Amino acid sequence: MDSPAPVGHPPEPSPAPALTPLPTARDIPRFPGGFLLGNLSDFRHHRLKLFRDIKERCGEIGTIRIGPVPVQVVTSGSISHTLLHTHANDVDGGPLVKTFTPLVGERSLVLLHGPQHRKQRKLLAPSFQREQLAHFTQTMVQYTLDAIEGWRDGQTFDVHDEMATLTMRIIGKTLFDVDYRHETNELLGAMGQALEHIEYLTSSLVQIPLSWPTPRNRRVREALRTIDTTFRGMIRQRRVDHAQRKDMLSSLVQVRDEEGQPIDEDQLHDDLMTIYSGHESTALSLGWTWYLLARHPEVLARVRQEVDTVLGGRPPAFEHLPQLRYTLQVIKESLRLYPVIFMLARAPTKDLEIEGYRLPKGQMVLMPPYIIHRDEKFFPDPERFDPDRFLPEREKQLPRYAWFPFGAGPHTCIGNHFALMEKQLIVATMVQRLHIELVDGQEISPEVLTVTLRPSHLKMRVEHRKDAPVSRVA
Repeated sequence: MDSPAPVGHPPEPSPAPALTPLPTARDIPRFPGGFLLGNLSDFRHHRLKLFRDIKERCGEIGTIRIGPVPVQVVTSGSISHTLLHTHANDVDGGPLVKTFTPLVGERSLVLLHGPQHRKQRKLLAPSFQREQLAHFTQTMVQYTLDAIEGWRDGQTFDVHDEMATLTMRIIGKTLFDVDYRHETNELLGAMGQALEHIEYLTSSLVQIPLSWPTPRNRRVREALRTIDTTFRGMIRQRRVDHAQRKDMLSSLVQVRDEEGQPIDEDQLHDDLMTIYSGHESTALSLGWTWYLLARHPEVLARVRQEVDTVLGGRPPAFEHLPQLRYTLQVIKESLRLYPVIFMLARAPTKDLEIEGYRLPKGQMVLMPPYIIHRDEKFFPDPERFDPDRFLPEREKQLPRYAWFPFGAGPHTCIGNHFALMEKQLIVATMVQRLHIELVDGQEISPEVLTVTLRPSHLKMRVEHRKDAPVSRVA
């Protein structure tokens, strides 16, 4: 038995329990780069290879430098999804996304975050529900048929140019009730100039302020004035005559918030800019789909068999979409290999810790779906084009972070239903009417455009199917 402590003296303290060591952050590997410019050259000229090398050398996350600026590159779908979804309120677009401000405006859904984003998205969302878009399918199919009728047997064409013209006509009609094939409009050239300026901003370490009177800046400012004048004129016109129109703008000017107030002109202007500029991404995605179909004639044959069986000689319509399952699988697999947006960007608004990695406040984080979509755990033999990966039962087994070509979390692209429906209808219509093949001797590689991928110099040859139906859209 222990002896009692002497009277008047406190008992000896018990030994302190062993402390559980605090978890330490996992080190983020640093990818090697030049002393002064870091990885700037590779980021500008060989971005996809850089991302692949980071995945191979650093694993799920690595640090690069763009000049003196450290940037985290996340190649893990799990970490990306946590950042985009769980921590959606703790990040913003960062400096890369903010370069889009001259084009889409300061109040675009792309740039808004937190309560402002939730409020505006809630107002716009009903107009982008799949069922609400059904009445646009006739325009999508009719304009595709118009394009097909203008192609001669044996004609070769630049796929991106033709798809961009087609998607531009479709967005013009569905958004503004304007047919750009028949109407001369300065908006088209102005949008091209503005997009070129965004490309310059995202690829330059030192940027000349837009306020400086350089020839480039004068052209850009004139283009932005043209866009601003055109969009505001359309908004004001629709506030007066929306009852006579069925375009999306006519629907949006009638939207009211919880206080019964309409969307103000500045906000609606920025929303329209965001929606309209999306047609270029759809055109790029269609280009990749045609490239993959032409490279894989056995897949093209399955699409043609499905289209002929489901449509029975009729042009496709909204009610046919659920039956064109394999066609949709083809589109989803092409989006896996060549996602519309190949790189997402965020910057924490406070210090974050995700899966043990500390992401400092304000430091840019890049997440390339182009790399994440090639994770062998979910897509064995990832470079192989296999639309059966997206059979409904197989797609349900994929975690949400394995495939996210339209983004993830609250900032998932609001036009994703529109884009998928448009692509499905265009592919079905063209396959029903045409034989399409690649022009020989081409070496196609992804060409980086800001945050999208273009199939460089893709030329195709068309022949009209002799057994194709000739019925028009009712």
